[in-house]
Order: sequence, then structure tokens, then C-alpha cells
Amino acid sequence: MPIFRQCGDERSFAGTAFCVDGYLITAGHVLNKVQTYYVRNGSDWHPLQHELWIPRQFPDADKRGYDVALYPIPDLQSPLSLAEEDAEPLDELEVICWQWLPQGLQQVFTQCLVLKEQDEEGYQRISTVDRITHGSSGCPVISDGKVYGIVTMGRDHVDTAGMAPLNRHLEQNTCWIFKTSHIRRFLPR
Repeated sequence: MPIFRQCGDERSFAGTAFCVDGYLITAGHVLNKVQTYYVRNGSDWHPLQHELWIPRQFPDADKRGYDVALYPIPDLQSPLSLAEEDAEPLDELEVICWQWLPQGLQQVFTQCLVLKEQDEEGYQRISTVDRITHGSSGCPVISDGKVYGIVTMGRDHVDTAGMAPLNRHLEQNTCWIFKTSHIRRFLPR
């Protein structure tokens, strides 16, 4: 689902989210302002109050955080579930995101491959068939209805502290995903 900064205004598009187990999940940096955000579900717009995001782990310059945020929406149903295990290198998955393209806001589907490079900080690197850009942050990386991670940073971000492993060159169609095992750590028990 797309997230917006202003109700009814597609030009205020901020990023992508998805729902699992009564929680809307996105990348923490999508919520970079202290304000109410809006998620669009079909033609309905739902306000998301800033103070209800859990844990809103947006890393700042002086400490490493995790780029994930969850919002409780108990009555929002979804066919998605979190995978029991993280993806393995060379697993083939799918990225489903919203992006602002020349023809307007569009949903984009692309296949991806988990790269062999692993990271111990909760992130994995993937390579996508089609290039995904701004707006894909927070989108699910899935296979068979199971979420294996969320997109947090692509090659257009160079040195943003804490959002993903830094000081590594990212090729044209690669990006970092925050692994499901780490998303689970933030879900209330």
C-alpha cells in the first residue's frame, strides 16, 4: 500500500507499506517527519498518527538504528505472513512496490535474487530484474505469500547512517532489505 504525507494528494507519496498480522509495516525513513501519514487501501484513505508507530526505528547520525516501523491496524487483513526463516543466498523472490513514474503512481512487480553477501546487522542484499527507485522503500520482498524482508535502501543513497550497511558500492539494480527475523524482534508479543 502507498503511504502519503497528505490525505488525497498522490504528489505527497512517501513510500510503500504492507500489512501482516494486524500491523502495517514500512521502512522507518519513510516517516521522516513528525506528522500524521495516510495509507491508501484501494480508494480509501486511512490516517496513521505519528505517535502510534512502533518502534519507529529511524537511525540518526550518531547511532545505528534499524530502518523499520510498524503501525497497529487490527482490522486490516492481508494474505501475507512473515516467513519463519530468512531468505538464503540465491533464493528467488519478488519485490512488490509503489513508485512515482512518469505516468503517475504505479504498482511495480519485479523478480529478485538474494546475493551471496550476508550481513550480520539484520540486512541482506538483493539484485532486482527491474530497477526500483524512490517509493519502493518499505515494500515487501516475498515468495508464496511469505515476507522475507522489506526494502530499505537502494543505490541512490550513498552514506545515510544506519539505514543499511554502509561504505559498500551498490550496483544499478541492487538494494538492501531488512530481514524478517529482525522485523519479528519489533513485533509486540
